[in-house]
Amino acid sequence: MRILVISQMFPCKRHPTSAIFFANLLKELATKVDGLIVVTPRPYIPKILIKIKKEWAKWYLDSMISKEDGMEIIRPYVFSLRGVQYEGINGILMQLSLFNLCKKLINDKNIEMILGYNMIPEGIAAVGLAKMFKLPVGFWAIGSDVNNFAKYNRINYFFVRKCIKESNIILTESKDLENKIKQLSTKNPNVKTFYKGIDVSNFQYLPSKDALLKRLYLNPEKRYILFVGRLIHDKGIYELAETFNIIARKYSDIDLILIGEEIEKEKIVNKFRNYGQLDRVHFKGIIPYKEVAYYMGISELLVLPTWAEGLPNVVMEAMAIGLPVVATDVGGIPEVLENRMTGLSVPVKNVEKLTEAVIKMIEDKDLRENCIKNAKKLMHDKFNVKTNVLQLYSLLQEVINNHSHQH
Repeated sequence: MRILVISQMFPCKRHPTSAIFFANLLKELATKVDGLIVVTPRPYIPKILIKIKKEWAKWYLDSMISKEDGMEIIRPYVFSLRGVQYEGINGILMQLSLFNLCKKLINDKNIEMILGYNMIPEGIAAVGLAKMFKLPVGFWAIGSDVNNFAKYNRINYFFVRKCIKESNIILTESKDLENKIKQLSTKNPNVKTFYKGIDVSNFQYLPSKDALLKRLYLNPEKRYILFVGRLIHDKGIYELAETFNIIARKYSDIDLILIGEEIEKEKIVNKFRNYGQLDRVHFKGIIPYKEVAYYMGISELLVLPTWAEGLPNVVMEAMAIGLPVVATDVGGIPEVLENRMTGLSVPVKNVEKLTEAVIKMIEDKDLRENCIKNAKKLMHDKFNVKTNVLQLYSLLQEVINNHSHQH
């Protein structure tokens, strides 16, 4: 089996943790197949414009071609337009930009299937290219592509429905997304919920909590609440700010750690400053993947009050490591977070319930221990990437075999 994967999200120097769980899955898949090439497009930005906006230089940090974990990684530049409203069009632009590269790869490497990670734009591009080269095709639907981008405007909606109709298989992060894909389609598509699973090796053999606190320059007299995700309103960051204001006044020894891309940092800083709690909030930005494990190792609990999700990897990772979780009951989260059994779930945008749950998880020792035990068992039994990759291999092989019989 020889697979070509198209994914804009992939670990790189600009963003070392981008789609790290998907990369871990592909690393395992690479050990099972004859060849795996990952094409990870980046937007074309003329170098002269870098002088105007220096942060755009980050798109030039990575080499065009590299080999990592048994995979060939190619990072071509593609034409794209900025903005959610253009994601459908960007799928077509990506398809056109990648045509010559994919033609060469398909001929030289004898590619048998194309996969896109993200329904829009990568799924659109993958389906279009596969149709041109008469190959079977599939894509992953991961969350925001279904919940936000697909129905943002008529153009996105049109291209999404078309790629769903023409794809041989669609893999979703959760049952919730599987149902939403079926609602978007005019026919009964081949949609399957596939849990990528997590690689828990990153969390094994961590230093002691005291050693981690010293390494991270954190006060050992403090306790820490952890948030991991982009700092934007859709992740519930402002509800978290309100909750932490209450928590901070109740517990003088608890601080908040925020890890993730700091998109709305200025507004959030002002929010905490107005509450008088800014000195108890630690902004860490985007950090190496290994360091996320360190922060999980020293935290009291993970809080994720997100508005919409597929199935957040950070929730599963916390559950696997034994870090209690409080999260909203949206998307695929209820599929792993059973209230009072594997964690605590709360309604979306409800500060009162969120605060109650955080306090409950802090104070109720029996609840914490029960959730930790059950969550660890669930992750071990159903969400191990090393065993789940075998299911993925079988699914892809079936698609390839069916396509060859039909042609």
